[in-house]
Amino acid sequence: MATWLSRFNMFQLVSLFWAGLLVSVPFIVLADRVETKDGSILYGKILGTLDGNLSFETTYSSQVNIPLKELVSLSSSDPISVRTETNETLSGQFIPLPKAQLNIRNQNQVNELKFENIQHIWPPTATDPLVIEAEAYELELKMKWKSSIGFDLVGSSGNTDSIGAGFRMDSTYSNIFTELDLFLSYNTQTTNGKTDTDETKGGAEYDSIFRDQLAWYLRSDFEHDPVEQINLRSTLALGLKYNWIENLDYQVSTRFGSAVRYEDSTIDQVKEKIDPAFDLGLEYTHTLMKSLFLESELTLLPKVDNLSDYLFNHDTALIFPVIEDNTWHIRSGLSGTFDSIPKDDSEKMDMKYYFRVVYDFN
Repeated sequence: MATWLSRFNMFQLVSLFWAGLLVSVPFIVLADRVETKDGSILYGKILGTLDGNLSFETTYSSQVNIPLKELVSLSSSDPISVRTETNETLSGQFIPLPKAQLNIRNQNQVNELKFENIQHIWPPTATDPLVIEAEAYELELKMKWKSSIGFDLVGSSGNTDSIGAGFRMDSTYSNIFTELDLFLSYNTQTTNGKTDTDETKGGAEYDSIFRDQLAWYLRSDFEHDPVEQINLRSTLALGLKYNWIENLDYQVSTRFGSAVRYEDSTIDQVKEKIDPAFDLGLEYTHTLMKSLFLESELTLLPKVDNLSDYLFNHDTALIFPVIEDNTWHIRSGLSGTFDSIPKDDSEKMDMKYYFRVVYDFN
């Protein structure tokens, strides 16, 4: 009896051993394996490649991106598809042969490929990366609307009683090559019962990239400000814009063109004027930190026949997102116009500080 019980216990132990082995083997065998030049070895699942990087989902962490040129070996129990730098596409089974190259068996032959000569790798369950790139490019070509509306409200009481209000609407219709910007704003302020700001501005600008970072542009704007004795001030400009720097943290672009300045004053003695001018501009954006951005736009419009007679417009602001998706944010800045030769006894500088709550929508 004791012998029989011993055999039974041994049978149970052996059965449990093989059952545990069968359960664990699939996780070992079926897991894809990656080894890099620094000696790291990862187990998980091959997701595909994008921009020269292998996307790999590890069994113990999240997705990682590994440059193909840093791979020493790559293996999988599943079939795989590979595209070389010469656009040759191969599909087959991994063969774990010497390192520093990828070996695929198909049609009874083994194809030996160096990792630096591989363009794309993807499993049969994934979409061909070229199809993904084509769909992404098609999406980038699609024109899309993006708009925002902001409201200003300021006031003070005491020795000086003042209240001011304003709004600004912006809309952009663009893709990766062209962009149409539209804006309309209004600001008013009353101090001790007297209106000292009553300004309406609007404009449109169209940009179209035709070579690398170089674009041509056409823009027009207008201003109506009876307090500053301006019935209508408008500009029509045509020129070139160049994007000097464009990355995730900051962008810098400049423009140069020819323009026509038109001005009609509310002063009866001052006649309307039409003058040719130069159009110079600078646009700058900078991500200072995760939740703080800086934007600045400067425009200089000197007359062609008298460079000392110019208009200088500027708007510089800090932007604070209110919620994570950035649909609501606060814009606090300084904007204004400097007229080097003002009419009558008007001030040269017309400047204002603003604190604006902005909502973005599509």
